[in-house]
Amino acid sequence: MAVKRWITLVFLLSAFTGAKAQTIKAASCSASDVQKAFSAVTSSTTTVSIPSCNGTSWSSQVTLNVPSSSSTFSLIGAGSQSTTGGGDATVIIDNYASSNPLLVINTAGSSSVLRISGISVEAGSGTTKYNGIVSIGGASQNVRLDHSHFSSTSSSMVQFLGCINGVVDHSIFDGGGVSNAVRAYNAGTCYNDSLGVGDQSWAHSTSLGSSNFLFMENNVFNSGASNDCTDGGRFVSRFNTFNTTTPAPTVQTHPTGGGQRERGCRAWEVYKNQFAAVSGNYINAGFFVSSGTGVIWGNTAPSSSAGGGTGYQNFITGHVMRANNNTYPQSAPPNGWGYCGTAQTGSPSEWDQNTDSSGYGCLDQVGRGVGQLLVNDFPNMTNNSTGNITWPKQALEPVYEWLDAWTPVPNNPGAVWGEYESQAQQNRDYYLGTSNSGGQISFNGTSGVGNGTLAARPSTCTKGVAYWATDQGNWNQSGSGGQGELYACTATNTWTLYYSPYTYPHPLVSGSPSTPSAAPSAPTALQGVVH
Repeated sequence: MAVKRWITLVFLLSAFTGAKAQTIKAASCSASDVQKAFSAVTSSTTTVSIPSCNGTSWSSQVTLNVPSSSSTFSLIGAGSQSTTGGGDATVIIDNYASSNPLLVINTAGSSSVLRISGISVEAGSGTTKYNGIVSIGGASQNVRLDHSHFSSTSSSMVQFLGCINGVVDHSIFDGGGVSNAVRAYNAGTCYNDSLGVGDQSWAHSTSLGSSNFLFMENNVFNSGASNDCTDGGRFVSRFNTFNTTTPAPTVQTHPTGGGQRERGCRAWEVYKNQFAAVSGNYINAGFFVSSGTGVIWGNTAPSSSAGGGTGYQNFITGHVMRANNNTYPQSAPPNGWGYCGTAQTGSPSEWDQNTDSSGYGCLDQVGRGVGQLLVNDFPNMTNNSTGNITWPKQALEPVYEWLDAWTPVPNNPGAVWGEYESQAQQNRDYYLGTSNSGGQISFNGTSGVGNGTLAARPSTCTKGVAYWATDQGNWNQSGSGGQGELYACTATNTWTLYYSPYTYPHPLVSGSPSTPSAAPSAPTALQGVVH
């Protein structure tokens, strides 16, 4: 009878394993022990913890496909969750002789939650990984990577791909050269995109101020580029500190035509960051923008004469990179995107609007937003609405900039926005509230972007201009830093609320959304150390 009762108890515990919260402790930081811990995941709510270690080498890839039934998965190292960067308590060294990512986590469904916290990953003797030392994919809209530390002078550090939204917060990224810290390739498969290149992202609304972005907030980025963005990606960079060295721009986008069939970065918000060029570094651009639309505001970018000139020559540089072959040569349709305008070949691409010899508006250029869906791969790509190669009627959605405390570098002045091609024009494709001297423009409603109280907003306006009302909104829940909302002039003398930033801090930082209730649970929590 005792044996029968024991068998019954084991059966009941097993039946409840998939429903009860599961804690799995990896026996060590080694790749094999962490892989064993991942392989033991069965519950819908699981925490895998990795112990403290001071530089454990991984020479093989570790992979987790979070079970499709999972509601919450957490990978927690020994790092502090109250110290930016975590304090390097669980340190993993990349000695994997492959260009593939060292750590791969594929999330579950869109409502599932993934958290990674308290780990440090450093480049070692492993092969350069352009697709990230850590790769996070899948469909979760609730991903949080926090209190972690990543370091590499050649590999990209963390890549988000598939259809991923969430937040990267309170982490440190040590880069160098042109390494990318966070790659926002996070919308390639959204809306069931069949090719995974961002076509559907470009065919859906921009939704500035929504949760439909990958947020990077309250991080420290040292050297290198803080990010890259393509495949229709969407990102928000806010309240970060950038300690930047040349040659890479601090924040950047990737264009359509910069990577075979991939579409460019779709939308972005860059605000309330500290752009601190390291002494002696004269950097061309704080933000290198070559695709899509967004807002840039409230950032600080000082300069000095130290080291012969320290700071940013241009706070923003705008690029329409399909205008020529200086960076990315193009193949003519149907085998490629072709060039925008007639300057390169004399034959403009049918994918562009071609209102003049410059090709304006160029597909996915700065200041363009939602348009008709493109489908299929080269050479069979077509506009889904027309069935042939034709301009997808992309909406004019201008970029807005305001309240940036940018200071020109002494003896090396540049511009708040340096435009490299003719296709993007001020007060049409982008509107500025900061002057080339670094001060705020005098705003009367006819051009640019103004700011002040709502009551001080001009009653008359020219279509396209915008105004930041400093006394409106309630998005900033931090207790400091002010509020504000952006109004755009949508028709002559007609002001319309255009943009209100998403809740800060991001809800995932404070524990939202809540985890769905589990099914009836076993009498006690299940734990185990996997050897």
